[in-house]
Amino acid sequence: MDGRGWMARRGFWPLALLWLPAGIVAQAAARFGPDAVAADRLGPWLAMVAMEGLSLAPLMPCGLPLALGCRRLWRLGYRRGARSSGVALGAATVMVTLPAGLLGLVAVAAWAVLLSLPVWIAWLWLARRG
Repeated sequence: MDGRGWMARRGFWPLALLWLPAGIVAQAAARFGPDAVAADRLGPWLAMVAMEGLSLAPLMPCGLPLALGCRRLWRLGYRRGARSSGVALGAATVMVTLPAGLLGLVAVAAWAVLLSLPVWIAWLWLARRG
């Protein structure tokens, strides 16, 4: 073994590709959860999530700019900053996907890139600084 943990060896790419669709599903669960979790409505809600999961597949690459930027910060040694900026900007990206999703996939991708710019700017600044 090369001494790296499981996440470093196998877990980055699935996490990088699935965090945005999972965030959208979590947002829907938080939004519609109290009504959907009732005993008689849980089955249809889970079936809807499973069927609609395929429609979220085009959103998978939209989460890559933020994930790759945070990975760059992580590799520079700023682990806490990478983690906190990933969580904060990831939450903001999930929140903006609802109105941007009404405009289409290109708008979601544009907002995802725009909201990942602070991480990339921080990485560039820290990499040049030393």
